[in-house]
Amino acid sequence: MWTDWKVNGWLFAATIISAASDIMFPHLVSQWPVALRALVALTPFLAVLLWARSLARWIHGMDELRRRITLAAVLFATSAAFFFVTAWHRLDKAGVFQAVFPASKHPDASWDIVTVGHIFLLMTFFYFLGYRTFNRRYQ
Repeated sequence: MWTDWKVNGWLFAATIISAASDIMFPHLVSQWPVALRALVALTPFLAVLLWARSLARWIHGMDELRRRITLAAVLFATSAAFFFVTAWHRLDKAGVFQAVFPASKHPDASWDIVTVGHIFLLMTFFYFLGYRTFNRRYQ
């Protein structure tokens, strides 16, 4: 569990910052000066870069077989999450979700995936799916 926190701590920080600024307190953040809003908007990306560095260090410490499986799973998770988020965004912009799930209270509501937390959950799901798939090759 400690290793998981060492590897994914920065991703958790990015998720919390993104959720706080985009979901929990958007009305408060929108009243801040532009420079502070830009800092809050870019801080999750800095945390994601630090997460990528800790992930690379973790993978570098593995043996050759585990490194190969993990790199394949990470590549699969990244590309699958990118594809999923892009397709989801396009469907939202095309109005598919509004047609299927009409919003009576908020006609301008968006179903778009907007936070780092959403993407983190998608990548986690795709990582475990990819890891299980690629690990079966070596069983």
